[in-house]
Amino acid sequence: MEHEKCHVFKPTEERASKRQRVAVTKESPTWALRKRTCRELWEVQEGRINDIISDVHRSTLDEITSFIKDNAASPVDDAGSSARIPAGLVVAGPAIASHAQFFDSLAERVAGEADSVFVALKAAECPNLKTLLKTVIRKATAAAAEDEDGDEHVATTTRRRGPKLLNYDLQLLCEWCEEQKPRHVVVTFQDSEAFDGPLLADVIQLMSSWLDRIPFVLLFGIGTSAEGFQEKLPSTAIRCLRGQKFDVTQANEVLEQVFRTTLYGDQPLWLGPELASRVLERHKDHIQSVETFADALKYAYMSHFFANPLSIFLRKGLQFEDVTKEDLEALRNLGSFRQLVEAFLYERRADVVRDLLESDSFLFQKALDYTTAARVYMSDIVNTLNLLYNLRACIPRLPRIPLSSLYVRAASGSLLNSPLLREFLLSVRKAPSDVLARLLACLLKDDAQNAIILRLMQTLDKLLSAQPDGPPLRSAHDHSATTTLRTTVVAQKVSLAKSASSLSDRDAEYSRIVDELHGRLDDHFRHMLLKPQDFFLHEIVVYDLKSPHRDVFMPRPRFVVERALSRPWDYLACVCCEGSKEGALSPTQPPVAILYQLYLESGNLINVHDLWLAFNAIIGQESDDDAETIMAVFQRSLAELRYLGLIKASRKKTDHVAKLAWKGL
Repeated sequence: MEHEKCHVFKPTEERASKRQRVAVTKESPTWALRKRTCRELWEVQEGRINDIISDVHRSTLDEITSFIKDNAASPVDDAGSSARIPAGLVVAGPAIASHAQFFDSLAERVAGEADSVFVALKAAECPNLKTLLKTVIRKATAAAAEDEDGDEHVATTTRRRGPKLLNYDLQLLCEWCEEQKPRHVVVTFQDSEAFDGPLLADVIQLMSSWLDRIPFVLLFGIGTSAEGFQEKLPSTAIRCLRGQKFDVTQANEVLEQVFRTTLYGDQPLWLGPELASRVLERHKDHIQSVETFADALKYAYMSHFFANPLSIFLRKGLQFEDVTKEDLEALRNLGSFRQLVEAFLYERRADVVRDLLESDSFLFQKALDYTTAARVYMSDIVNTLNLLYNLRACIPRLPRIPLSSLYVRAASGSLLNSPLLREFLLSVRKAPSDVLARLLACLLKDDAQNAIILRLMQTLDKLLSAQPDGPPLRSAHDHSATTTLRTTVVAQKVSLAKSASSLSDRDAEYSRIVDELHGRLDDHFRHMLLKPQDFFLHEIVVYDLKSPHRDVFMPRPRFVVERALSRPWDYLACVCCEGSKEGALSPTQPPVAILYQLYLESGNLINVHDLWLAFNAIIGQESDDDAETIMAVFQRSLAELRYLGLIKASRKKTDHVAKLAWKGL
């Protein structure tokens, strides 16, 4: 055995640590009420989101649960040959992050309704056949399969007599099934496409041979297609399966429905355009789960109620005594308040402006009224977007645009004059009678008491009833139906000319219906699609601060670590290093920051002795510590750099360390 010298270092005086200067702040008097309001509002929102997630997958979960119940494994089938393992091909889409949530819900349903054992497997924990079988037995029996030394010759049950079995022997699972008598043992491969094809084939064939003793049911989570998964398996393994395909609602569709839930109803708070766009893009780029979006929305609620004292006005039944004078002064410093004052002055209502500036009670009542009005405006915008989404679905050639994208554009105020809305209105003017009938039916479904839409619908029905079997009516704006092409040959040259054909009386009447509907829709959109930033107190009902979310949900730990080591005074706010420049070495800086600056000046291989000499030369300038104390500080700093992953021991030279990271890369 090799022995190395060591010593115990006990410093007499501990090196003085840097202390950050922090200012003592007083807690806001309304903080407790804001905290309670945030929790109450988020509980309602969270309940809606959970209901949507459960409802989206409910039909698929019911089908899979019924499939497991109705497929009792038997050793032989009706033809007398070996039975096949019931297998469900669950096409869950490419969002692997959403697979775990779906299969967790499925595990609860299987254990509660199907009286079965659910075993979930991932490719990372099953590199080979032995480990896979060991994991199946351990999870199914819920018993430890290894002793402290990792010995594989350990039985998983104490009731068995006879020789010990290996912990990957399916006989252990067979004996456990005889004792517990579960209806099925459901083995789920959540990311089946990450498993090796030969490994899956061996597992399927092995479980098929045990099907007369262990009631296996297999579920395969598929990200691409069932056909692609089938090509991965050999024919011998496919013949052992009796499969059924199940389609799971894709993660993008689930996110869209959850996003709709956050917009409808009596919502107290809406996401702003910048924050909503960033959250949706992050979900799309990183293929995150819907739970991540819910966490981002919850963080938005927390940030709004914590950082904005005026969020107290979102509480129902708020009294004048619940707010402070500082809150009312904060109202008078809002940008939307200045816009409101300018609007009142333009209307020559100086008395109202005087009351807003001098009377706290008058300002409080106006704030409550305008907060309610802003929430009504936002609800009207969302209802208009839903109407636009449904109307676009009635026109065949228009592409489907998600409601979330429409909301981001409307919240930023860019939807009203956008090409997207102009394209829709132009399609309405060119719509034939069958498409227009669908548009009017959609409008009546949204507002059944609208007299104008009812009159247009009745007029259109009269026109169509005159010739029920005729072609669809065309408006004057549809140039493909109202324009004829003439061909003329002059001096052996062919010339083409377009000429407008005359409209019939029915087409002219239909054109008037189209023009009136187009005008009504144009006026409705211009009246309803207002810019939220123009509302008074939009800062209360719309949260659009993207900085906290970017730092929390898209952190940059490497940048922060590099900045802390390069510019420690930015975080410590100490007076001794306040005038230092980045890259300057000073003995007052933290030791690890000094060592990091020397680290940046070195090459790929760093001589530890040279590093120590340079470190000692800097620290020893103004330090009264002895060499042993400085050496201990140096070793601790070197260990911290190694812990951060910046250096490692070099195999080429024992007295050198290898550089692993470069700043900014």
